[in-house]
Amino acid sequence: MNRFIKWLKSSSSDFLLFVIFLVLANLVCSRAFFRLDMTSSKSYTLSKGSKEVVKNLEQPLSIRVFFDDNLPAPYSSVSQYVKDILVEYKGAGNKNFSISYMDMSKPENVSLARSIGLNQIQIQEVKNNEVGFKQGYMGLAITYGDSIETLDPITSTDELEFKITSKITKMINTADTLAGLSSGKKITLTLYYNDVFTKLGIQGADKAEKIIRDAFDKINAQNQNRMEFVVKKPDTPEVEALVEKYGIEGISYKDPQRKSVEKAALGLVLEYDEGFYALPLNIQNMLFTYVLSGLDDVETSIIDGLQMLLLNVKQIGYVTGHGERSVTDRQQSMYFKNVIPESYEFIELDLSKDEIPGGMKSIIINGPKNDFTEEELYKIDQFVMKGGNVMLFVDSMQEGQADPYYGVTSFAPNEVNIERLLNAWGVKTGKGFVMDKNCYVQNDRQYGKLNLYWIPVLQKNQLEKNSVLTKNLGYVYMPQSASLEIDAEKDNKSIKTTVLANSSDEAWTMEENVVLNPLMIAPPADKTKFASYPLAVLLEGKFKSAFEASPVKAGENEKQKSELTMENHILNGVSSGKIFVAGTSIITTGMVIDENGESPVALFLMNVIDYMNGNEELCEMRTKGLSVNTLTIKSAGAAIFWRFFNQYMLAGLVGLAGLLVLNARINRKRKINRKYNPDDQRTISK
Repeated sequence: MNRFIKWLKSSSSDFLLFVIFLVLANLVCSRAFFRLDMTSSKSYTLSKGSKEVVKNLEQPLSIRVFFDDNLPAPYSSVSQYVKDILVEYKGAGNKNFSISYMDMSKPENVSLARSIGLNQIQIQEVKNNEVGFKQGYMGLAITYGDSIETLDPITSTDELEFKITSKITKMINTADTLAGLSSGKKITLTLYYNDVFTKLGIQGADKAEKIIRDAFDKINAQNQNRMEFVVKKPDTPEVEALVEKYGIEGISYKDPQRKSVEKAALGLVLEYDEGFYALPLNIQNMLFTYVLSGLDDVETSIIDGLQMLLLNVKQIGYVTGHGERSVTDRQQSMYFKNVIPESYEFIELDLSKDEIPGGMKSIIINGPKNDFTEEELYKIDQFVMKGGNVMLFVDSMQEGQADPYYGVTSFAPNEVNIERLLNAWGVKTGKGFVMDKNCYVQNDRQYGKLNLYWIPVLQKNQLEKNSVLTKNLGYVYMPQSASLEIDAEKDNKSIKTTVLANSSDEAWTMEENVVLNPLMIAPPADKTKFASYPLAVLLEGKFKSAFEASPVKAGENEKQKSELTMENHILNGVSSGKIFVAGTSIITTGMVIDENGESPVALFLMNVIDYMNGNEELCEMRTKGLSVNTLTIKSAGAAIFWRFFNQYMLAGLVGLAGLLVLNARINRKRKINRKYNPDDQRTISK
């Protein structure tokens, strides 16, 4: 024993002890480790909202990862990111959270993936200088209680945390809602259908009931058998009432036996208590035949319908009646309605007849072209005084008639009295359009590159970096935008004002003879006319009313008198509200919003919707990893220079720095040698 202790104290044991130390350190670090997220948007760190969701799980929730091994780039980085982010979920979750990584080389796991609805995707692979294709799984399956939801395919890291957390939240809310349903009541799925559809030769009609029943049985089993399926075949007298009540499709046809025009109804409706939700099911005319549409994805439709029916969907008022953009017109703002999160629903409001519902938190006024009545303005004003939120998209110009000779369209001022409310709240809208040198560039076959000055491209440094609405966005388009001005005279310390988006410093305004033709627009020669203009602002706090008293005067009809009385007038806000103002309504159209809601402007608008409805934690989560560090390039030559600098000069500078350090070390050794060995004539070279 003494010899062993003596050996441990000697230098001969150092190597073995060092190896043992490394092994023990690795064992400790494998169980207790920390990660440092150096990304500006904290892309690899869970948001507070995600942590709270998995931290407070009351039932077991498991995530099964179905990813093939050895995926080619860039899918390999996606696979690694999925693993990294799930480690964060595991670290934040309680004992009810678990993760399983499925080995896709095993046939039983492949069968499992198929059974829960995951599909292989085709992946391009470059190997041995040849381009080939392979099939692979890239998806997740989330199980909570009896419910299973999938994320498939996952081919990008964009919005991944948002998608996972949103899916988990929906499953928890659905399960909690189902658990709280009255024991004597069930959710009813009703198929309104008529046998005549098969006789009329409509493709898919003969299989419709079986397809829907199979999907129903699967979903009902996942939802604790709290649903029932009913098939109804309404006669002609019933059809009109059903179409009016549920908005399902009514079909007229000639009955050869009765020799008369009969009616039938087609629809799929979910109902619970007094609420209902109509699922997509209709007949489409496909060239020379009719096809029953909506059966291909009926299972997903039922699941989405359940969530809309049972979950707490927040209603957003969409003001109409003043020439606003329509949310049902594909050319106007239909995409705006389609890309909003599933937890919201647009409800059209005609303020000339309707009151703003008491439970409604926010309203949208999108591109009005006609004046509001005093009573309508007053309703909006008092809504804000009570803590309501308003999203306002204003247009300073409206499109006129096209010139018959030149074929170009001119624009005229759009003066709407909604400005009265804005001015009272401290915002002024400029005239004309903001033109910007930093704009969208279009490649034209005839003229080459054309600068569309009326479509400013707002880079990251022009977006408010401290706001969750914009800080992770790389760029945003703001076409045909008016400038916004914060009224400094409105000295209200209770109002917090945030300019969310500014034009570049090389912007100017065009107010007269506005024609959006790149060949007819040139930047001003006088550089003093350039400036930076606010294009989107956010106001928060308790506002002051634009009205000193109610606009309804004595002697008017009793209905108005009872709705708007002097005693109910609120002069100063009793609760904090939010007002978002954008200088253009074009950002709500298909010009800048894609159908899937993945464009920067779509993400910006979804963030605005969430923020105005009290879900600000979702904003940062949605835009994680989307931030792009871009250079402000003034010319093509500058772009070439910086590309050359990044590719070659940086490496050269690193090499030069290494040579300088090496030379400094050699000189230091020489000085030391000369000081202590003055008679030594040897040359130190290294």
